[in-house]
Amino acid sequence: MSRASKVVALFPWGDVVEEFLDPIGLHLEDFVERMTGGWLFGYAAALKLAGHRPMIVCASERVDLVTQHRHAATETPIWVVPGTRASKDGSDAAYSFRRWRATPLAAFRKVLADAPCNVILAQEYEYTRFDLLAWLAWRMHLPFYATFQGGDRTLSWLEGIARKASLRACQGLIVASAAERERLSRAYPGIRLNVADIPNPIDADEWRATDRLQARTALGLPADAFIAINHGRIDIRRKGLDVLLQAWSALADDPQAKLVIVGSGQDRNAFAELVRESGFPNLLWLSDYTTDRAVMRRWLSAADAYVTTSRIEGMPVAPLEAMACGLPVLASDAQGLPDILAEGEASGGLLLPREAPEEIANGLMRLRDDAELRHRLGIAARRRVEQNFSLQAVGTALGAFLTGDRR
Repeated sequence: MSRASKVVALFPWGDVVEEFLDPIGLHLEDFVERMTGGWLFGYAAALKLAGHRPMIVCASERVDLVTQHRHAATETPIWVVPGTRASKDGSDAAYSFRRWRATPLAAFRKVLADAPCNVILAQEYEYTRFDLLAWLAWRMHLPFYATFQGGDRTLSWLEGIARKASLRACQGLIVASAAERERLSRAYPGIRLNVADIPNPIDADEWRATDRLQARTALGLPADAFIAINHGRIDIRRKGLDVLLQAWSALADDPQAKLVIVGSGQDRNAFAELVRESGFPNLLWLSDYTTDRAVMRRWLSAADAYVTTSRIEGMPVAPLEAMACGLPVLASDAQGLPDILAEGEASGGLLLPREAPEEIANGLMRLRDDAELRHRLGIAARRRVEQNFSLQAVGTALGAFLTGDRR
């Protein structure tokens, strides 16, 4: 490692890691041994490529002692400390206070000191733990940064008071969404924020399409059908999955069209009911959260188009995976998605309004009926990922921002 190499501690969202894992049916062992990608492991891989040493620090309600693991895919150290979830009873302010109290600051401090850590990076700044990490960074004389991954609301007035002080103590924010950067300037006009426009990274070498016909044969899909796909967390409101089903109703009677949805999450049961009520004969939902990237690449390789109808986003990685596999993307204008498709069709996709199922349906039918358009957009999508979202490009930008080296 060079003299400029830094140990960067990444703190993912959640009072305990089970808040993320439980809804998708995974455990701590899966997190360490099987999970890949996303902003967290993407950051780890990108920072390593740039010559830095990432470490992941989280709390778990299923451990009694501080434990160290090593992430299987990136070899990033993962430190897990005992933690608890705060009760949600009572007012939002009371809930905020209980979350602050539940933060295992002493264990976090020991892990950071033993590393020793040079930089702290939190997943979200509009989140209770951000305030405690800001205080901890100040006490340990460590630079402190945070990213935007979709959290754009302060929970309570109590957090609102603390948040302003925490943001003033923060050396910088990584915000790839232009809409969120505008919100920040309105929400905190008296604070001079150091904001960097750096996207989430993706391994463009790994996420590359295989032969389409072979993928369809292996998955038992028809060779000539128009196949649209969506994958990720089953969160009906945030991901706009109800809007997606409304839009697909326009294609539900087309025997040569198929919608494939891959994923699970906290709304699994409610979404199962929506799927049942829809009765669409050409809808396939694979209701498991897969950590097998080869399997997901096969599904993306088999598809003709990717569709995401989110209401709330940060800088989603799922559509980037599809674009890396050469798929045109039809996307809503939720935060982050207009930044991915900054030049519209020249970036590889069609950008449509949120909460607009008719327009989304028209976009899907346009892609269904125009193979040349799909081909052109797919080539542009792959090029967009290679040039702007690769591990190399993002790692260099991240490393420079987090270490203050802007040369």
